[in-house]
Amino acid sequence: MTPSSYVAGEALRSGNPREKELSHLVSADERYTVGVWSAEPYAEYVPSHQGYEYTLVLQGRVTLTDADGDVHTFGAGDAFTIEPGWSGEYRVNEHLVKHFVYYASEDA
Repeated sequence: MTPSSYVAGEALRSGNPREKELSHLVSADERYTVGVWSAEPYAEYVPSHQGYEYTLVLQGRVTLTDADGDVHTFGAGDAFTIEPGWSGEYRVNEHLVKHFVYYASEDA
């Protein structure tokens, strides 16, 4: 896995994600990506998610709190999706490894 930087500095609320990723497939236009991503505990505020994302948690726990205050925590073996426009807090509670499929929306 190589270092990555999906978490924007201005969005970071706490922690240091020390992100890493391994891309399995990236489309020629770079809008579609399949891979594995890992991060250390941190929290960020996402003002507007920029694409469609499917996640399968392989290790660790992550909590998503949307703008309405709905809280969902996912652990190893759990899967979830995020759609364009989602906003809220994305919090990695413990070392996270996830398999993901991401498709950037046309407006991204």
